[in-house]
Amino acid sequence: MSENQLVANIRSNKGKTANQKLRQSGNIPAVLYGPRGNIMLEMEEETTRHLLEKMSGMHELVPITVTDSASGDNWTAQVVLREVQKHPYKHLLKHLDFWELPATKEQLVRIPIEITGESPGVKGGGVLQMVVRDIPVYCLPADIPACIEIDSSKLEIGDSIRIQEIELPAKVSHSTEENYAVLSIVGRTKEEEETVEGEEAEETAADSEEEESANEE
Repeated sequence: MSENQLVANIRSNKGKTANQKLRQSGNIPAVLYGPRGNIMLEMEEETTRHLLEKMSGMHELVPITVTDSASGDNWTAQVVLREVQKHPYKHLLKHLDFWELPATKEQLVRIPIEITGESPGVKGGGVLQMVVRDIPVYCLPADIPACIEIDSSKLEIGDSIRIQEIELPAKVSHSTEENYAVLSIVGRTKEEEETVEGEEAEETAADSEEEESANEE
């Protein structure tokens, strides 16, 4: 779970003009979707942007404290980012959507893959090829992992790891019965490279002999 703490206030004004004034004041509009209904929010742009930059991705669960200025009430919810709108050329946020997840219901989330270890196949001249960058899993919101680690230290050229072979953290389960490849080590072995280099050298020598014979004639 993230250590970041987002802060928002409930906003009553909506529409293009209201949002423009909001951004001019250094804030941004946002919407929180979930069991409480669709709640319009306003958030400080710079503080929010810096907090979001620390997050590992849109799958990360993060607390947000919402204050109702009219009543003085406030409450905290656990949310994930649903959508981020950024300025086309300035380093600024324009709009955010959040989703409050039910604490007791498993969610389908896509978790990024992180490769650990040094593959002997890569050492031997192969290339580690990522077929996918994240995988879908089921888990409760509180158990959403920051990433899924895959150990590549035993992979030789030609080896691959399939999704069902990946060991998941406790309380996290696979969401698909398919068993597609997630990563593989591709490329020639050193012996194959030496053979190819030898063949290329022989072809070059043969071409040179043909040119010399042609010149003599």
